[in-house]
Amino acid sequence: MKSIVLAVRPAEQCVHLKRNRLRRTVLLMRYFLKKYGMAAFFITILLSGMVVGASCAGIKHGEYLSKAVKAVTEHIIVQQNTTAIGVFADSFTVSFVFAAAMILMSMSPFGMVTIPIVMLARGVCCGIVSGYLCVTYGLKGLAYYICVMLIGTFISSLALVYVSQYCMDFSFSVFRGIFYKNNIYGNETLRNKLGIMILNTSYMLILIGFASLADTVLFFLLGGLFSF
Repeated sequence: MKSIVLAVRPAEQCVHLKRNRLRRTVLLMRYFLKKYGMAAFFITILLSGMVVGASCAGIKHGEYLSKAVKAVTEHIIVQQNTTAIGVFADSFTVSFVFAAAMILMSMSPFGMVTIPIVMLARGVCCGIVSGYLCVTYGLKGLAYYICVMLIGTFISSLALVYVSQYCMDFSFSVFRGIFYKNNIYGNETLRNKLGIMILNTSYMLILIGFASLADTVLFFLLGGLFSF
């Protein structure tokens, strides 16, 4: 009888351990999704946009795409004849436009839909630039993008992904405050969330500033090695 009991207990303990492991795994997944899920969502959108933009850069037909390619060429040529302040301001403005669009859309209850679209547009623009350089100039274009543009693009995109989470959260709060009755999102909560978003927007501007500085330094250090 004792042998039967001893045989059953290890089996029960094994099942209990498996259940505990499963619970821990589920809790760990919930934790990561809650903390990093929104960031992963926007990173996925950004990378998808870059893939679409790079694919479109290989298409030689289309009026709008031709205008975009022409704009990229003119932009590179103009940068080669401008000052450091001009390069910094140009790089900062490009990223700030997308950031300002997301911040403004976060004030709307429909920002939950439009903010991801802005991030997708950012990815498409980055993809068109990188794809155009690679398709048109081959290895020289790829080397130019990696040496001169990649670091600044990465930092500024990281800043946009960072602030987009808070913009999305505030837009959701506005949506709940307008359309849900008896909701917990009162004026005080919205003010707190707005303060959090403004604080993180300042961090985002600092990151964009670093990205623009990196673009400027790399452009004058390595940009002269390339001619288009």
